[in-house]
Amino acid sequence: MREKTIEGKLVKAVKIMGGLAPKFVSPGLDGVPDRLVLLPGGKIAFIELKAPGKELRPLQVRRKRQLESLGFLVYCIDRPEQIGAIPYNMEFHLAYQKGQLDKFMKGRGNLYSGGDKKYFFVHFFRFLFCLFFKTLAQQINQNKN
Repeated sequence: MREKTIEGKLVKAVKIMGGLAPKFVSPGLDGVPDRLVLLPGGKIAFIELKAPGKELRPLQVRRKRQLESLGFLVYCIDRPEQIGAIPYNMEFHLAYQKGQLDKFMKGRGNLYSGGDKKYFFVHFFRFLFCLFFKTLAQQINQNKN
């Protein structure tokens, strides 16, 4: 499957969700993700699309980290099955940032409804892992002072 095919499926899925997925081009700033995902409720993410099995180039990895350090969500998609996890993951991050995880989880007996469950849980646990180490680093810095 080609990157263009996955990109078409992403655009279609985002449109069904009531959002937009415009192409993201930034002259003078190389390595930016291919698409923005804009969903209702002010949810935004950057999406880098790859052919199956292809990985981010070093510049793209640096740009991804830069955007994430600014608080944006950045995803790399190389399989159509990964598309279904993105809206849920975006909602989770937004609820976390607003301190509304209880509200988010309430009424969600089934944590995930579509897409690639393995992909969702990998990102979910990566998020928790990063949160743990961020908190740990903050505590260490506080103890030094």
